Amino acid sequence: MPADSVLQLKVTLADIHPPIWRRLQVPADLKLARLHLAIQTAMGWENYHMHLFTTPAGDYGLRDSEPGHRDERKAPLDTVAPTAGDRQLRYGV
Repeated sequence: MPADSVLQLKVTLADIHPPIWRRLQVPADLKLARLHLAIQTAMGWENYHMHLFTTPAGDYGLRDSEPGHRDERKAPLDTVAPTAGDRQLRYGV
C-alpha cells in the first residue's frame, strides 16, 4: 500500500438501535494508538476506559495492560486491518 494511502472506516456501536456510527478517513499507516484517539474524538468520548483492538493479526492494546496483548503504539492499521472481505476490526472500550 502506498505510504500516502487513506483508509475509510465506518465505526458503528454494537447493539444500539437505531445505529450510531461515524465515518473516518485516516492514513493507512496510522498506528492503532492514534486510531484509538481518533475514535474517541469522533464519538465525543473522553478516553476514560481501557480498550482493545481485536484484529486478524491478534489483540492490541495499551502496553503491558494484559498478558498477550500486543503494543498498539507499534501496530500500523494497514498491517493489522482485515481484508475487504472480512470487513471487521473490533474495538472495545
